[in-house]
Formats: sequence, C-alpha cells, structure tokens
Amino acid sequence: MSFWSKYKITVARTIFRQQDSIQNLSYYRNQLFFYILLYGLAFSPIAIIPGIIASYRTGYYNLVILNILTFIVLLILGFAKPIKIKARKLILVSFLFGVAWTLLYQLKLEGPGLIYLFSVTIVSCLIHSGKLAYLSILINAIIFTFIGLNIEFKWFHLPLTENHQMITWFGIVVNLIFLSIIIVACFDVIFKKLEKNIIQQRTLNETINNDNLKMAETQKVLRDKNEELNQFAHTIAHDLKEPLRSMQTFAHLTISRYQESIPEKGQEFLSHIQTSSERMAILLDSLLEYAQLGKGKRISVFSVKDIVQELEKDLNQLITENQAKIIYNSLPKIKGYEIEFKQLLQNLIANAIKFKKDDEDITVKIKANEKADLWEFLITDNGIGIESKHKEKIFTIFHRLHRNKFPGTGLGLANCKKIVEIHGGNIWVDSIPEKGSTFYFTISKNLETTKNE
Repeated sequence: MSFWSKYKITVARTIFRQQDSIQNLSYYRNQLFFYILLYGLAFSPIAIIPGIIASYRTGYYNLVILNILTFIVLLILGFAKPIKIKARKLILVSFLFGVAWTLLYQLKLEGPGLIYLFSVTIVSCLIHSGKLAYLSILINAIIFTFIGLNIEFKWFHLPLTENHQMITWFGIVVNLIFLSIIIVACFDVIFKKLEKNIIQQRTLNETINNDNLKMAETQKVLRDKNEELNQFAHTIAHDLKEPLRSMQTFAHLTISRYQESIPEKGQEFLSHIQTSSERMAILLDSLLEYAQLGKGKRISVFSVKDIVQELEKDLNQLITENQAKIIYNSLPKIKGYEIEFKQLLQNLIANAIKFKKDDEDITVKIKANEKADLWEFLITDNGIGIESKHKEKIFTIFHRLHRNKFPGTGLGLANCKKIVEIHGGNIWVDSIPEKGSTFYFTISKNLETTKNE
C-alpha cells in the first residue's frame, strides 16, 4: 500500500471513526471537510514554509508563530482521535477566521488577509450549514462597519486603517461582502436541492427495497405453492396408477373369460371401461411427466441443430405419413436442459404436423434469432391455424382443441410452457386460421441466475 493510501486511511479513521451512511446532506459536508483537511494538511507546507521565511525576513515574527500554529492545528485535526467531527469543523473555521483577521491586522488592506477571509467564508459554507456562513458574513460586516466608522471618527488608534480613507475602506469591504453573500447563497441553494434529491432518492430506495422484499416473499410463497402442487400431482398420479391397473386387469380378464356369457351391451360397457382406463393411464403418465419437468436436471451446452436432426429420426414415421418437410439452418448452440429442450421442440414439431390441412402438405420452419441476453426461436407452419380466442388457453393444462378430430392429452403445450419457463423465457403464438401458426419462445442466456422451480 502506498504512503498516500495509508495517510488517507489514517485521517479518515481519525475523523469518521465509523463509516457514515449516505442519509442526508451532512454526509457530503463531512466528506468535503475530510478532503479539505486531507489535502490542506498534505500540501500546507508549500504555503507555510515560504510564509515562515518571508515573515521572519520582514520582521513579522508573530506571523511566524501563526504559520507554525496553523500546521499544528491541522495535525491535531487530522490525527487527534477524541475530537468529534462537528468540533473539528468548528475549530478549523474559527482558526482560519483568526488567521484571516491576523493577516488583515498585520498587512492592513493587503491581499492575503482579504483572500483568506473570502476563502474561509466559502469553506464555512461548504462544511457547515448556510446559516453559519451567513452568520460569519454578518460578523465580518459588523467588524468592517465599525472599522470604517473608526476611520472617520477616530475612536481608537488602529494600525489596520492608517493612511486609509473611509470611502476606500468601504469600497473594498462592500465588494468582499457582496461576493461572499452571492457565493454562499448559490452554494446554499445547490446544497438544499441536493439534500432534497437525497431525501427523495432515499425514500425511493426504501420503497423499492420494501417492494423487493414483498416480491421476494411472494415469489417464495409461489415457489412453495408450486412445489406443493407438483408434489400433489405426483402423489395423485402415482397413487391412482395402482387401482387403475387393477381396473384394467379385471376388465380385460372379465372380457376374455366371460365373453360368451356376457350380453353384447355388457361387453360394450366393459370395452368402454378398458378404453377409458387406458386413456386415464396415459393422462396419469403425462401428469407425472409434467410434474417432474426440470427436476434434478443439469444445465449443459448443446447443439439445437443436432437435436432437430435427432427428432427427424425419432419422428420419421409421422413425417413420412404426412409428407412433412422440416426446414432449418444456422441453429445455434445454447445452454439449457437438453432433454427438456428436445421435448419442447418435439411437441411443437409434432403438433405442427398433426394439425395440418387435409389438402396441403405441411412444412415446418425452425429459426433462431440471437438477442442481447436471450435466444428467440420461431416454429412456423402452414397448418390449420388457431383462432385468436384460443391463443392463451392452448398453453393451459388439459386444454384441448379439436377433441373429436385429433387425439391427445392436452398436456403438450402446457409442457412446452413449463419447459420454456424453467429456461427463463416466455412462449406465445401468432396464428391466422387456415393460414398457419408461428410459435415463439425465448431461452435465457443467463440460466445460472434463473431459478429452477
């Protein structure tokens, strides 16, 4: 660590003793005082040493002492620990005013005294409230007025005003006071506006923090409820499978063993029981699959193009029977849950083929667009399309369109929605009936920060 860094840390620990929080304007005033003292102490020898030499050579021995006292006071303010910061600021301003008036007394109306007095007024405004700065200006104005009157009426013998006229004196000091008032007024307005902005920002931050806490609590409740719902679905589906298997078995045994003795109508009823139980088994398996989506899976990097090529083989029979074409190019490598992503594409491609028009071959186009923090995928077909009133409902669990014409469980698009959500994305559809549909879904590039439900 450099010498300057050690020096800065030492002075900061001495002045603040504990870390201030950014709550109001006093924080910034304290920071300004810290830096004034930090740089003033570090660079004061540049002014003090020549001042001592010049004062000694010109016979102003009291100014020699004043320069030495100035450096000692700066050392005390910078390194003496028991003093509170408010007291340090008062000591600094009071001593600087003393230096200014001493210079005025010794050098009369020469430049250094007036410059010091003007500078101290500005410093006072920076590190204290505007009221204290105005008070110092008022005190200076009273003293200046008394000295000016003393020039005219000769009440006391003051070396400060020797060989000066009252008009000259007031001409100088009025301008000094005028400039001081202007500077202090401007700083005061700026600081008040800054304080107002700080308070508004703090209020806004508190509101945002409270809203974030409420949101976090709500998200936790939703996660817990979602977990309960998934667990409930898993339990129900798992517990129902055993009695369902028994129902299927007994229906099958009854039909096979007692077919001749059961009336035709009874056989029809048993056949319905068997068919319904088989469909129920498929629904339960689908429900279990839905509940387990994303559970215990690991994120990996995989090629979307390779997955589509695998799906072309897996869906070969469906593609051949429907004379479907799958068109794609420039598909990227992405980070995600590979098995679930494959299931997502499989559902969307299979749906596109299944819901084709009777008099037209189906073409499915797959495209990917890269965005700043996500991938956007488009699955476009020229199928029967979807009416606008169904665009949101189709992603609801067990919601099925064309129940009588197309088979299915109503879980395909619900699975797609859940898979997209565990990838930190959204899914939606644009469609024109009898023209075709385009399913859009997004995949986040930052799955490390996406909560897997």
